[in-house]
Amino acid sequence: MSRDESPIESERLAPRPLTRRGFLGAGVLTGAALALSRQALPSLSAADASTTPRGPGRVKGHRNLFNGDCNFLFYNPEIWQPEGGTYRARAIHRYLGTIAESGVDTLLVNPNTQVAWYPTKNLEYLLQDYRRGDLAFTRSIGKGLAGMTPALVEKFATNMAAMLDLYLDLAEAGVDWLAESARACRARGISPWLSYRMNPTHFSGAPASPVNCRLFRDPANRLSGRIPGAQDTRQPAWVGLNYGRPAVRDHMFEMIREGVETYDYEGLEMDWLRHPVCLEAPASPRQIDEMTEWFAAVRALTKGRRPFYPFGIRSSANLSYLRSIGIDLKALTRRGIIDFCTFSNFWQTPWEMPLDELRRELGPDVTIYGGMEDAPNWLETLAPALTERPSGPDVQLAGDNAFHAKPDSAGAKRVRGTRYLSASAELIRGSAAGKLALGADGIAQFNFFVTDQVRVPGLRANYAALRGLDNLATLRGQEKHYAFSTASVLPTKIWDVPEQLPVRIAPGHRRALRIPLCAEPAEPGLSLLVQVIAERARSGGETGVSVNGGWPVFERQATEDLLFPAGPYAKHVEEHLAWNYTLDCGVIRDGWNEIVVYNESPEELSLAGLELGIRRKEQLPLAP
Repeated sequence: MSRDESPIESERLAPRPLTRRGFLGAGVLTGAALALSRQALPSLSAADASTTPRGPGRVKGHRNLFNGDCNFLFYNPEIWQPEGGTYRARAIHRYLGTIAESGVDTLLVNPNTQVAWYPTKNLEYLLQDYRRGDLAFTRSIGKGLAGMTPALVEKFATNMAAMLDLYLDLAEAGVDWLAESARACRARGISPWLSYRMNPTHFSGAPASPVNCRLFRDPANRLSGRIPGAQDTRQPAWVGLNYGRPAVRDHMFEMIREGVETYDYEGLEMDWLRHPVCLEAPASPRQIDEMTEWFAAVRALTKGRRPFYPFGIRSSANLSYLRSIGIDLKALTRRGIIDFCTFSNFWQTPWEMPLDELRRELGPDVTIYGGMEDAPNWLETLAPALTERPSGPDVQLAGDNAFHAKPDSAGAKRVRGTRYLSASAELIRGSAAGKLALGADGIAQFNFFVTDQVRVPGLRANYAALRGLDNLATLRGQEKHYAFSTASVLPTKIWDVPEQLPVRIAPGHRRALRIPLCAEPAEPGLSLLVQVIAERARSGGETGVSVNGGWPVFERQATEDLLFPAGPYAKHVEEHLAWNYTLDCGVIRDGWNEIVVYNESPEELSLAGLELGIRRKEQLPLAP
């Protein structure tokens, strides 16, 4: 029998037996006990110091992380089970086999929204009332997505029904996909971790949706949805579970407890980027302390499973914002409650993530991962090989387009869209290299699989590019694509690292931008290309660039091409002009680099984007 056809095993790693007395005695608090004050809990930092080392070495061996959401094994059956037929466990093994071959050492599996997506017998289960092909069921979910037109809701409902039928295929065959994923990981030398989405609000527009828990139907258990601004504006994406309510904390604790105690996983992540809402802001000191003790209770739960069970948080890098909603990362790291943090943006990958500053803020005793997302930025690009706009990106982003831009009449028939980072090995390497150069202890992928999920012709996720991604020495000398993040009109901007672009530069003025890069070896044929992308209507004339204080370069080459294509997305949109500037790679240094754009023309320069490429010149064949 082949590995990918392994039968479902009946045994799981048995958790340590916990009586109620032993459970509470270990410091794990449930129900009303979660409301106890800090004095009721022992200092976990002291306990950890006596059993495991502190610092990044604590989670040594976990450097190349891959996060899969609760659907990632089911989005693309045509890839993982191309022979068709009833979905089987072999598809899980094929997928995770691909991840293992790509050098990933740790897989984080997300099993939940507000309810469980795996066949639980103890918790609220998404598929409890679902029947094959039930479009009424999936429409009720789609209607909760903000920004979805009726046509997109119908497309979403059709796609989701087909996907949920795959879950039923496995469940009816006795396959628990969450357990099978852990088995597939262990068979291939991958460490399986759990990653719980702590407050997903994708479907908050419909509180009674089956992806939401019953508690959410009571307004008292929901946040107000108030977003920052002068007006009292409320948005569904900010309406999450209110962790100020004991019933909400109990609900999520029980969900986490089942995963930790029942399944054969060996690490736990709380994902507070889906979504970064917890308490009504600003939270009071008492509320913040209450949340810290709740995190401590979860930590004690993991220690009851095994002595070392890595526990961490994925979040925004805005530490002050996080504290205002009840999540005090400084306290959590200082007390030794968490072992690691993964910092990222919400959808566009964080090129300018200040990981060095975060290290200074949080200290040496926590592992810090550089998170990567699947959008290079919000810059729209063209896919010249496509003649029809694919619906996948619109459904996947629920209608979210950062600029809501519309092409002019001349270019209306050209297919355009934002790029998907995991389709480009160069973008993948550039994003990782900058984070490692700032001292990241490892790299964590998020939404990597979305590139395949959207089913755009000619677009495929490049899993092979993940190999060696955690090794800066390996990345040096390879072709890379760096980009600056660009602003959007979405309210997620408060969570993300502040964007430096777009910006307008007055005549005779300059603008300095900072980005982390990795230094390159002095090899022949390796060059640095700086691409300036400007609005055509405000294009500027004499424009130059300087890197790290060097002599400004004004010699340039106009182009319509991206520095590197990302699948079919290969050219700039009609309303943009782009120029390439060629420099020596020797000007790059490890860590932060300064790019200065000079506008020496009599016209304003509207800078829409700035991207950098490490390119290797093609070697000409030797003369015979």
